[in-house]
Amino acid sequence: MKKKLLNCMLCAFAFTCCPFTAYNNNIEKVFAVDSAFSPITLETTSIKEVTGATNIAAFRIKDKSGIAVQEDTIYSLKLDNGFIFQNSPEILSSGKYRDKVFFEIDYQNPSIAYITIQKKTDTSDGVIEIHNLDIAPTRNSEINKDISLSLSGNNTYDTIKIGIYKEASATYRTPITIKTLEGSKKPYATGTAPANRKLQILIDDEEYGTIITGEDGIWNYTFPYKYSSLEAGTHTFSIGYFQGENITLVNTISKEFEIAPDIIKTTKTVTFTIGQKTYSYDGKTGYLEAAPFIDNNGNVLLPLRAVAGTLNIDAQNIIWDTQTQTITIKQAEKTICYTIGSNVMTINGVASQMNTAPIIQNGVTFLPLRSLLNSLGITNNNIQWDSNTQIISYEV
Repeated sequence: MKKKLLNCMLCAFAFTCCPFTAYNNNIEKVFAVDSAFSPITLETTSIKEVTGATNIAAFRIKDKSGIAVQEDTIYSLKLDNGFIFQNSPEILSSGKYRDKVFFEIDYQNPSIAYITIQKKTDTSDGVIEIHNLDIAPTRNSEINKDISLSLSGNNTYDTIKIGIYKEASATYRTPITIKTLEGSKKPYATGTAPANRKLQILIDDEEYGTIITGEDGIWNYTFPYKYSSLEAGTHTFSIGYFQGENITLVNTISKEFEIAPDIIKTTKTVTFTIGQKTYSYDGKTGYLEAAPFIDNNGNVLLPLRAVAGTLNIDAQNIIWDTQTQTITIKQAEKTICYTIGSNVMTINGVASQMNTAPIIQNGVTFLPLRSLLNSLGITNNNIQWDSNTQIISYEV
């Protein structure tokens, strides 16, 4: 990329307002403005509304200054509104510029091109005509904005309006679709539209940003973090063709989505694992003196005091009678009794059978899983047993 504009005699340029004799009668002078140098004329085939890649038929730089141009003098051409140059045009030069003009597009920034006078000129008049220069919009081009071509020397630009970027009407015949729309505090949406098109997103008629479709026409949108606090309830997601700065949408489609209210968890999860001396309670780790196990009859046995602790039963409410080998638990209005070696337990004096009798192992009292949990108020709906992982879990 040529970074430095060399000595410039652009201030001495004059641009003619006369039609080119090389063109047919369809050529007309579209724009002519007074510059810092002298009048500039752009001649073209009536390009006023640009809807895509476009050919600028011709424009002329004419010099009557009588000043010699130094070797390797560089002028730059610049397009705005995201448009880029697409080709090296045909260049006709006469007078002192004959066979001395070179045109080059900046490969790093194709919205800029350079006109280089490669050899020193004499002081006679000279003309540079540029024919059939192709320009095209990019993803950054905005609808309903002017397209201008600027000519620069010594970092001073002189600008000519080429036209206005308009939407190609055929594009509107391709509908936008919403394939998925996930409602949540941070919703996600996908769909299809024409390739490389800028689309506008609205939620409840509020602007939420723009997106560009891919080469395959697929678009997707995840709501930005700062917009992730939508209230619970029904919202409307809208997407349409982007039109200028006033958030005017064309061919908009909308779809409602629901955000459910927050659910406050009122239970805590407890897990025990067969053979392990640790258990978890609401994500926190606890330690056991002896691990849960499965007896010879396939019964799962859990440590009594650890289970009672997950239900906020104080140690003083667990009473051990050495003489009768009986454990009594006082829980709210219930009195529960278990006897070592007996498969009969009582709740407020009412007896019921257990699958197996409580036992003491390694100084720890163990009871059968469901009998123990049921007696303490945990229903079977809140108890899960995974035979593959040998994990017992329940909600309290």
